[in-house]
Amino acid sequence: MPHDHASASATEGLLVRWSTPYDILLGRLIRRTDDPLLDLADVGAGDDVLDLGTGPGFLARAAASRVGVSGSAVGLDAAPEMIDRAQERASREGSKATFVNAGAQDMPFADASFDVVVSRLVMHHLPGGVKSRAIKEAFRVLRPGGRLVIADLATHSWVELLHDVLGQGRARASEESNPLADLATSAGFTHVSTDAIGILRTISGRKPTDD
Repeated sequence: MPHDHASASATEGLLVRWSTPYDILLGRLIRRTDDPLLDLADVGAGDDVLDLGTGPGFLARAAASRVGVSGSAVGLDAAPEMIDRAQERASREGSKATFVNAGAQDMPFADASFDVVVSRLVMHHLPGGVKSRAIKEAFRVLRPGGRLVIADLATHSWVELLHDVLGQGRARASEESNPLADLATSAGFTHVSTDAIGILRTISGRKPTDD
């Protein structure tokens, strides 16, 4: 399982590259959901965790503090600026989290590499086809019995406005017909359920065991 800074594959969808402003302006608010999300994913000692769309690495570093010496926490992001920021913060804090620069739709990990895949505030950046492939990739890299938790906004109106103001393009998730729960079920996840953590809406699922 590669844990190095790698080159990203061709990426589809919106890339958020403004890593320092994102970290400084939004970090405190976003990090309030670290523990609730990791609790929902039942992350504990010995787990191998993938944070899909890690950004500045908040959730990956929080996961690393839970999994202990026998587990691992890897953050993946398609924006090299985010990976650089995440690695810098991890080094400064002495975190064992590691980071990989790659797209969600083509993850550079072997099958059955992780116990948990988590993702926060990422899916609204991805067009429908890429979103579907990302969830299928999450299924592939999870071990049998592995857990998936995706958290995103219930409404994307302010996200669309922010992207327009920044000249980054517009998130189109609100125009798509397939909700994340349906995509997770189509990918093969079972026990798919929805919940809420503050303004975030969550989708949870489990990869079936072999027996």
